[in-house]
Amino acid sequence: MLLRKYWENLLDYIFPKECADCGKEGEYLCSSCFNKIGFIEKFPCFVCNNGDHEIGICPECSSKTGIDQIIVATTYTDNLVGQMVEDFKYNYIESLKHTLAKILNQQIQNRELAGVFWNNVLLPIPLHKKRLIERGFNQAEELAKVLSLKYNCILEDGLILRVKNTDQQAKLNRQERFENLKQAFQFNLKKPVPGKVILIDDVLTTGVTFAEAAQTLKQAGVQKVVCVAVCHG
Repeated sequence: MLLRKYWENLLDYIFPKECADCGKEGEYLCSSCFNKIGFIEKFPCFVCNNGDHEIGICPECSSKTGIDQIIVATTYTDNLVGQMVEDFKYNYIESLKHTLAKILNQQIQNRELAGVFWNNVLLPIPLHKKRLIERGFNQAEELAKVLSLKYNCILEDGLILRVKNTDQQAKLNRQERFENLKQAFQFNLKKPVPGKVILIDDVLTTGVTFAEAAQTLKQAGVQKVVCVAVCHG
């Protein structure tokens, strides 16, 4: 941990942080450019992309997936925030977690959803141990750490385990994603079953990952599952 912190400080010294939009030094997204983010104002069903649903999911998809609510900040494609997510995950710019968590938190405030989070269990979508070794960190867990401090959440990074080393979802079509994630998660029987869980990830595309995780939680006895992501696309 200390070595990683030293490395981050060294990178900040050699390559000072600058706004990903206007290039101003000091932070990855300056306040002026942050205010230009196009937050999603009308929630469709983020699974089937139909309708307008205050809770981000239609009754049919909720029944199929076990997801009770979905919260997403902004879009992924052709969006500066989507590029920041890619830099965070694939270029290992771990300190971007603070900017991305700030974006997600702003949407929570926009939608007046802080009450969904306070003192509840926050669960990052887990990586398989092999993928975790390759990447060096779990981007969902890093986002969860920041939000858990903001809302006094209980961070439960071991509540479900990723027991199947799946292919990267981004490289697959919709049907392949369903097959890829089948039985990918397992509830950790050493943990108590909470009544409500907030699942967090960086990107929601088809909702398959969230659905598999939600079904695993519901089968274990969790009553309500809320899914949260920075981007949709």
